[in-house]
Amino acid sequence: MKRRTFLRESALLSAGFVVSSWHIVGNYRKPFITKAIEPLSLKKAEIPVLVLEGSPRQRGQVHGEELREKISELVQIWKLEWLWRQYRMDPDEYISEFLENTNFPVAIKKWTPGLLEEVKGLAEGSGVDYETMLAYQFVDEEWWYGMHKTWRLPIPDAKHCSALGVYGQEGLPNLVAQNLDVPAYTDGFQALLDIKYKDSSLEALVFTYAGLISLCGMNNHGIGEVVNALLQLDHRVDGLPVAFINRGILEQTNHEEAVQFVKNIKHASGQNYTIGSPEKISAFECSANKVSAFVPYKGAKRMYHTNHPLVNDDQGIHRQFLKKWPKRMQPKHPGNSEIRYAALEKRLKDPDKRITIDKVKETLSSRDDPRNPVCRIRRKDGRGAFTSGCLIMELSQSPVLHLSPGPPCTTEFQTFTF
Repeated sequence: MKRRTFLRESALLSAGFVVSSWHIVGNYRKPFITKAIEPLSLKKAEIPVLVLEGSPRQRGQVHGEELREKISELVQIWKLEWLWRQYRMDPDEYISEFLENTNFPVAIKKWTPGLLEEVKGLAEGSGVDYETMLAYQFVDEEWWYGMHKTWRLPIPDAKHCSALGVYGQEGLPNLVAQNLDVPAYTDGFQALLDIKYKDSSLEALVFTYAGLISLCGMNNHGIGEVVNALLQLDHRVDGLPVAFINRGILEQTNHEEAVQFVKNIKHASGQNYTIGSPEKISAFECSANKVSAFVPYKGAKRMYHTNHPLVNDDQGIHRQFLKKWPKRMQPKHPGNSEIRYAALEKRLKDPDKRITIDKVKETLSSRDDPRNPVCRIRRKDGRGAFTSGCLIMELSQSPVLHLSPGPPCTTEFQTFTF
């Protein structure tokens, strides 16, 4: 199918639904936990830390070589557990079609050219072919592209990623934090990249899983960023994909540069970016045609977000799509994202409450509604989504990363510095 044909036929579809494991999770009836986890039940999960140095190509090669077996295994799981299972077509054919009908490399070359070289190095170091490795980076983009192929299915709740930020507390560093919820088949493949940029003092700690260039992270200038997928917002096939935007933000050395980067680029996918620094914290709901600043209430110096748009109305595809569905298939409110948002708001809204590291851990470990928890535990059958990691970033002149490489309600935190 030609790219123009795909775009024309996809115009009536919605960015708000995708065939995903999160839909499956939403139907399970027996929660694993109905009360708070006691500290004695916490487990320690070691996470590999990869130091990536040299040119972008060399950084990718080291990543690929060091995690070669894990990358090869996870790519095969992705092809079979995700692509084949969701679309019932040959995964390699699907990947070729996906790349043919999108045009992300042009945007990558324009705004983050070094990262395309890094992906080439990843392919070389891991032994995975370049086309597959490139498509593997487009996590959020494949979600909405896959939706276009499977439009006949009902709209699931969006059930991933709870983020927050707090600044301006006297005597306390600014904080940005997130639960990263991704498909459960990535469990055991988590990694932390320690990226040292060539001919620069810049260094970044990036949380991810084997073979992916980023999920979120912070740099040694105190710039931290976390994300929330907003599939209801309009998308574009020639924008910059989320994983590359994450890394692009972390290549900036101050708050203003990071904010301008997010405002200036074209966005491939609907996403909320919470950007923190030692000075302040900002949040932006970004879509194909709009970047909208988000503040939970007037004068707020704390942010919290989940997976539904609150200020960005660039939802034309979504609205047209909803008109096609019978009432029984319409989204029900409050949904998973709204329930998690309420859980964050309950703990963070009051400006008189001091938000410490322990308070953030408590918030991101919460399971107020066992069916719609902030902290998501992996299902026994290994399907669905789970909280693959929790990051809490202290954004000061000497930044500190507190990382739980698994659900924070069951996994110990580790501390990393530059």
